[in-house]
Amino acid sequence: MKRLLLFILFSGTSCYTLAQCAQTLRLVRATYEQGRLNEIEAQLKSCLEPAEKGGFTKQENQLRVEALKILTMSYIYLEEPQKADAAMLSLKKADPYYRPNSEVDPAEFVALYNSYREEPVYRYGVRLGVNYSRPNIMELVSVVELADESKFKALPDFQFGAAMDLPIMLFKQKNKWTLHGEVLYQMKKYEISIRENRSNDPDNPLLNEFIGTESQTSIGIPITLEYRLLANKLNPYLALGASPDFILNSTLFGELKREDERGVEERTLDVERKNINISALAALGIKVSSGPGLIVFEIRYAHGLTNLSSPETAFANQSLALDYGYADSIFKLSSLSFAGSYIFNKHNPKKLTRKK
Repeated sequence: MKRLLLFILFSGTSCYTLAQCAQTLRLVRATYEQGRLNEIEAQLKSCLEPAEKGGFTKQENQLRVEALKILTMSYIYLEEPQKADAAMLSLKKADPYYRPNSEVDPAEFVALYNSYREEPVYRYGVRLGVNYSRPNIMELVSVVELADESKFKALPDFQFGAAMDLPIMLFKQKNKWTLHGEVLYQMKKYEISIRENRSNDPDNPLLNEFIGTESQTSIGIPITLEYRLLANKLNPYLALGASPDFILNSTLFGELKREDERGVEERTLDVERKNINISALAALGIKVSSGPGLIVFEIRYAHGLTNLSSPETAFANQSLALDYGYADSIFKLSSLSFAGSYIFNKHNPKKLTRKK
């Protein structure tokens, strides 16, 4: 019973406070229209306090913004520039996405608004995507003489992690360039199909086929420089950059099939890979405004620049060579990825200083 009474008392107090500030704002509108500008500061003082001290609540944030707008305009007309600056800063902190209407709002108010930083200082968020990876063979190494149709096939796998945007000014172009970075946990895999004709009779081939799937896990730190192509709802961009990938482990799941003979059973084997794979990146994407941030869709190509294997490790796993007839070729790994992100805007309103 006591809890119910406390709840009713608290709810009644909150409703009273909410109604009180809404009523105060109606009074302030009338005061402004009548030109009694020097009374507005005192009228709004209590309602511009934090919510816990009796000011506008979070649900009334748009009312707070309107009150700050009226207060800013009153300071402008009273020729109190320092107070007008402080009120405008409070307005932008209350709603970083507020934009004045140049056709309706006073020119002095619009000019003061434009003297403050509008863009976020950085963005942060999460990223999830799928990649298709395939080795680029630099030197083919084989235990046997290969038959036709031996191939390497790209397979899909997942990647996820954190992303960050840092808007920058480059070549005196504002709002065009963004430095973008990520930390990704990446899983990549591809299929190997190696065929051998063990028959000496060309008219009666006897085929051995090694089928394997190599899986890699790595931590990637891609860094790109983005250029916004158009300023519209989609905000398409082009990006170039590079990524060092730190390989955590690499395994090969394979089997050997033999025509007219029993094959070699499936087994998972460790393979030696170099610890770092460096790739050049090229990407095309869009950024769509949504709530307090951006939804990002991107297609990215990563072209491997470093060899992941070497001649010294081609036969390092003797079981692969002796039991399956497979040796490591010298290769670089490239991938095509499709990813989506959601990144939050982080605003820090600040008055811009003009360079003389």
